[in-house]
This record gives sequence, C-alpha cells and structure tokens, in this order.
Amino acid sequence: MGKQKRQRNRPHKQNPTGLVSVKDFEIEEIKNVTNENREHALQKVYEEVQSANVEEKLSGLQTIESMSCNSFLAIQIAKDGIAKLIGTLLIDKNVLVRASSASALRCIVDNGKTEAYASLLKDDIMTPLCTLLKQYYKDWQPKVDHNKKGKITEEKEAFIQAVTLLWSLCEHSEFAIKCCDKDDIIPILTKFFDVTTYDIEIVTVIIQCLTSLTENNPVGIKKLQNYENTLIQLLNIEIKNTTVSEVVCFKTAISSLLVNLINCSESNSMNIVYKVISVLSDILSIDCKQLLSNLTSMLSHEKNAFSNNAKKKIQENRRIFSAQQQALEIIANLCSEDQENENESDLEDSDYETKDIDDVYMNDKLCKISSLPLEMVEMFNTCSIVNKVWNKTRFIDKDIEILQQTAEGKDILKQVHTLKCTTYLCLNNLISSLEVDALGGVENIYRMWMDIGTTVFKDTNPNDIDLLESATAAMRAAIQKLSEEKTNIFNQLTLADIQPILNGERQCSNTNIRVNLIRTLGTLALILMNNDIPEIHELIKYVSTFLLDIYITEPSVWVIAESLDAIMDIYAEDNSDQLASEIKLVEKLHTLVPLFKNKMKQQRKNLGDNIAVVSTVNINIIRFINYKEKRIRDL
Repeated sequence: MGKQKRQRNRPHKQNPTGLVSVKDFEIEEIKNVTNENREHALQKVYEEVQSANVEEKLSGLQTIESMSCNSFLAIQIAKDGIAKLIGTLLIDKNVLVRASSASALRCIVDNGKTEAYASLLKDDIMTPLCTLLKQYYKDWQPKVDHNKKGKITEEKEAFIQAVTLLWSLCEHSEFAIKCCDKDDIIPILTKFFDVTTYDIEIVTVIIQCLTSLTENNPVGIKKLQNYENTLIQLLNIEIKNTTVSEVVCFKTAISSLLVNLINCSESNSMNIVYKVISVLSDILSIDCKQLLSNLTSMLSHEKNAFSNNAKKKIQENRRIFSAQQQALEIIANLCSEDQENENESDLEDSDYETKDIDDVYMNDKLCKISSLPLEMVEMFNTCSIVNKVWNKTRFIDKDIEILQQTAEGKDILKQVHTLKCTTYLCLNNLISSLEVDALGGVENIYRMWMDIGTTVFKDTNPNDIDLLESATAAMRAAIQKLSEEKTNIFNQLTLADIQPILNGERQCSNTNIRVNLIRTLGTLALILMNNDIPEIHELIKYVSTFLLDIYITEPSVWVIAESLDAIMDIYAEDNSDQLASEIKLVEKLHTLVPLFKNKMKQQRKNLGDNIAVVSTVNINIIRFINYKEKRIRDL
C-alpha cells in the first residue's frame, strides 16, 4: 500500500569536459534586457555558430550553453530551431566543435525540460547524434599515445558529451528511445564496456545511458540481455588508479542496469539480486555525516577562494551523494511491485447487491498485503539495509548555517535535501514490503514513526513539499505496518499528541500530503478501536468527526474519498456500532454522500491515477451506509 515506484531520476550529470562553465555567464543580465535586445543577441550567436571560423563557432556554442542555463532562454533557443543549426556540428571534423555542440544541446535539454526536448526531437536531433555514435563505434579506439595526449583527451570529452546528451534525451522521451531502437544504438554502446580500453568514466556514462534506454523498453532489454554476464563481471572487477567516488558511481550504475534487466527476465535472477544488494549495502555504508562534515570544514576555511584540490574534493563527495541517492532508488524499486491493475469501474452509482460487507473489507485487506522473496528479505537483514537507509534520515543540522554562506554550499544542501527525500521514499517501500520482525520489531517501527513525526511537524519548513510528502508517506507506511499487529503501543496517546497531524492536514496545500495524513489518522483510529479505555474512545470519536468534516473545506474529491475510505475501515467491525451511533455516523454520511458524488462528477476527467480509490469508495459507500444503518437500528 502506498509504495513508490522508482522515479526516472539519475545522478546529477556533472559537466564532464571542463569546458566553459555555464555559471560563468551572467544570467541576471539576460533577464533584464528587452525582448528586442535579446532577439538581437540570439541572432548574433546563431550567426557565430554558422561561421566558417572555428573560434567564432566555438564562442557561439559556448555562449548558447551559458544562455541555456536560464530555462526561459533554453526553451526559446530550442524553439528557434537550434537543432537544425548545430545538429550537423555533432559530426563536424573538429573534435572541439563536436564536444561543444553536444554540451550546448545537453544544457538546453536539462534546463528547458519538456518544451526544449520536444523541439529538439521535432527538428530531428537524433539523426546526427546517432550518426556520431556510429562513427565512434567504427573509428575510435583510445590509445596511450603521449605525443597526442591532448587530442585523445578532447576526443574522450566529445564522446562523453555525446553519450550524456543521448542519456538526457532518452531520460525525457520515449520517442528518443524508439529512435535508438530503430538505429540499433544499444549494440553500438556495448562496445564501450571494456574498462581496460575505455576508462571507468566512459564505461560509467555508457551504462547510465543504457539504464535510461532500457527503462520500460522490452526491445532494448532484449538486445542487452546477452551482456548480463559481462555486467556481472564488471560489478565484481577491481579497478586500480581510481577514486572512491568513481568506483561508487560505476558500481551503482551497473546495479541499476542489472535491475532493469532482471525485472524483465523470466529466469531465476536471485543470484544477481544478492550481488546488487551487497554492492548497494557497501555504498550506503559510506558515512554521509562525515562527508558533509569534511565539506563543511573545507568550505568554512576556503570561503570563495577554492583551490583546484578543494574543487576536486567537493565534486568527488557530491558524486558519492548522487550514488547513494541512486542506490536508495534501486532498493525502493526492488521493494515495489507493478500495480498496473487499472480500475475500469464506472464512476456512476452502482446498484449491485454483492457480498457481505465484512467480505468486502477482508478482500480489500488481502489485496494490500505484499511480500518479498524470503531470500531477498534475508539478504536485506544480513546487510542491515533498513538501518543503513534509516541512518540517511539522521544527518544535517549544525552544518546548515555554514553551507548556506557559499554557492557551493547551497548546492550541497540541495543535494543532501534530495537524498533525504529519496531516503524517506525508500523507507516507505521497505516498511510496506517487509515483515515486522525484519524491521526490528514493533518498538523499532513505533520509534521510527515518532521520529518521522518530529521531522514532519517540528523540524520541517511547512513549504518544503518534497520532504513533507516523502516523510508522511513513510509515516503512513509505519503506522499501517503497526496496525497489522495487535499492539497496545498507542494506548498513552492524547489529543495533544495527534493535534499536529490534524493541523497539518488542515494547513497543507499539497493533496498527496493531506492524503498521507488522513490515512495515518484513519489507521491510528483503527488501531485504537481495540481498546476499551473511555479516553481512547473519545479520541477515536474526535478523529472520526474530523474525517467526516473534511468535506466542508476540501476541494479535492480524491481527498474526500480517502477520508470516507478511512471511515469505512474504522467502522467496518461490529464492535464499532455504539461509537458510530454516538457520533451520528449514518446521518452525517447521508448528508456527505450527495456532495461527494457531485464533486466526483465535476472532477472525474481529472482523477488520473486516483480513479481507483474514488471509484471503489463510490461503489462501497452506499452498501456500507445500509449495512451500518441496520446494525445501529438493532442496537
């Protein structure tokens, strides 16, 4: 229940070439010029890139890359037909022109997002890009040649830029993936698996690109399956003269690609899963607190005058953060199940006379149970995966103030924030998938639930939607897991204890967070229903009334449906009849249901993935009211 599918997020694509940094361009100046001046500036740059003079061409390409750091300009440049202007430069004879062209296009894609890559693909950027990669496949063989060392380095940079551009396009577009399938690009890229011929940086970016190329792509996966053993060998290989960050990124990338392959494999792939989990465990073992402390110390001493050594160290540590984020995404993916069961139910009223209401709820509960193979659970336990994931939620506090003083520090904070959000989503999937014992027992799950609650309601900026959404998802999963145990661990709760959850639901603008909090409240009330303590019953009644009154101010029919579903869960059992009578449950539902159905008709075209919940509540609510009405009448 509530498991998160892995996002198609990949580690941050660092500028791999050392060409002019986009940060060196003054974006603010661009924002402040008039449209006429901006058009004039762009036209001048377009003329430069078409110049016969190589230096002018390079200057124009680097200016385009710098300007594309601004998303508005990236979109405009893409729409101006930049792919037609510089697409042919991807196969230029000059290696620097090829590298700069690919780098500029990649920057346009990464910053212009949907509109930019749609324009590039419409203008057929894939044809010259695929042609370039085919040329590298035929002609390029890096050699240790000291007399031409500079040229070899430039060629490597151009190749990496081209592959990274392909990676960006495939990450954003299924059309780009189809073009690669049509041009048979995957077998071309596999040539560069040889880490002794092509160094670790090249093989890593190739594997990262292939991961995007094979995401939900059976055609691509079929072409790559013959290389499964090669990838396993790469996962086990020891590479000398490399940094920790390079090895970590390399092995994380291979793990991600292997998971793509085994997800579509019918063979027994548990041995591969073992290897992947073991590698990810090692990656997550790297102490983020220590890395962050080291970076903070470095930034506080060097301020804005960074030495080359400091810049290199910052980049290496940030790569490790990226690798850990991807490792968390892979674990979350291993714990998730494809839930493609689309609900085809009509949203109109249904007059079915079906099973007893208890059967309906029993079937609903059975559908929510998920489990992982026992071997995988044992591997998670052996590697202490839950503890290692949990530890990623526990760092960053005292370092914030120092890091906020520099641009580099702010970038690190953003990355750590993303890592923390990913950690909570991974934790959500782990809690949902594993049994209570594998999670450390009831007490440990309760402790996690309380600690996450502190993060949500005390330590987090209320406008930090990403962190609140991921943390409340983990919080919801934890209490759902506790509800499966007949535990009295919540017996001491008071209204003051749950007031922050109630306030959070009222105040939060994000529907996903509100739903997570509603489900948390509903599950909590369901757990408390097993107690005969009068104070606890008053708490249940308060929560129930809160859930019933949500419709008064709630604009989303999905959120209303979730609150009604929670109410049906709480009052499904016969021992709840007296409480239902005391809060006038049936009378309130009779008032609420027409409003729910009216909102449902208004919003039915915009429900998207939430149609299943709304449809199920629509079908069940009348049956539930009739059932409960009869029970209360017979009291």
